[in-house]
Amino acid sequence: MVAERRRAPADEPRHTDAVPVPGHHWAMTSTQPWHVAGPPVRDELADWTTATLDESELGPIPALSDPAPSGRTELILGGGVHVRCAPGPDGSTPAWYVHGLGGSSTDWTRLAATLAPRATGYSLDLPGSGRSDPPPGGRYSPEVDARIVATTIDRVGGGPVHLVGNSYGGVVATLVAANWPRLVRTLTVLAPAVPDLRLTTDRGADPRLGVLLVPGTAALAYQRLGSIAPMARARGMGELCFGRPELVTDRDYALAAREHAWRARLPWVFEATIATLRGLMSWYLRAGDRSFAAAAGRVRVPTLVIWGTRDRLVDVRLSKRAAAAYPGSRLLVLAGCGHVPQMEDPESTARAMIAHWRDARAADVDTPGSIIERAPGAPSRRLSPPVGTS
Repeated sequence: MVAERRRAPADEPRHTDAVPVPGHHWAMTSTQPWHVAGPPVRDELADWTTATLDESELGPIPALSDPAPSGRTELILGGGVHVRCAPGPDGSTPAWYVHGLGGSSTDWTRLAATLAPRATGYSLDLPGSGRSDPPPGGRYSPEVDARIVATTIDRVGGGPVHLVGNSYGGVVATLVAANWPRLVRTLTVLAPAVPDLRLTTDRGADPRLGVLLVPGTAALAYQRLGSIAPMARARGMGELCFGRPELVTDRDYALAAREHAWRARLPWVFEATIATLRGLMSWYLRAGDRSFAAAAGRVRVPTLVIWGTRDRLVDVRLSKRAAAAYPGSRLLVLAGCGHVPQMEDPESTARAMIAHWRDARAADVDTPGSIIERAPGAPSRRLSPPVGTS
């Protein structure tokens, strides 16, 4: 039934051809006069790094346009969640990767391959993204996505796992680690989409995005998204998300444009982008024990925070404060890198993560479920049958 409901257009691009360059904010993908400059380059902030890099051998690093690993769709809380798998050593702690807003599971192809000699890598499409169904009841929020991610981890293989999230996915991963601690062995967040309420003009995310919280603005946002040609969208995202856009080739852009063109035909694609963004901004306004700071403060597993000095979306100047929110975390600031270190600099990212995993093993950190008992709606151990393949 799930497969029938999410039947794709007949000319769906196969995963071997679809290598989208991820986007993160709808208002920043256009070549029109929107806020795209972001904060100034701050390569000197690489000196804030406290993390170490491992020097052991890595797996081969694929090109951006190389095929993504195959995947299958799991039935999770009444909807289809697409999960890709990059096989690794038997018996190793698996890694789970959570993409950002407007991205997909293919955002992790390069990093998962680089780390494959150390860990089996699972990357999933969040609800409404990639090849996953919209969330149950059309409810888009970091908390709903965290519950779906936790349930998917539990159904596919259980925990504990090395949990990794980028941008919006970093927020989701933080909530999973805070509320389902038995599932998480370590946490790594790459440029997490933390709240930025500073009164400054040289910032990342455009403060005008706040108008999306005003009732009646969604239709205008849908119209604007639909007006951007696939190639313009792909190039805009590359220029926005990479600190060195010259790394993205014409072939990469062509494949990304093909994916955007296919995704644009799905009935929920623009709603998913706008509703997720609105859900994130609403979550920013939460205070007390439901805020980002409170969630990060509840994380009791070793945490690594990674940021690029040329991030145009989430200002690198937030990195030290964000890292401090996680007890005992370490920070890696990559000079010259943008918003997606897993795609732009998978080698440095992988080396920091291997060192992070190694140190966690050495410390023999215990993460019992009694730290935070299973939250309402937490996953059960019952497995659901997979639905569909790709």
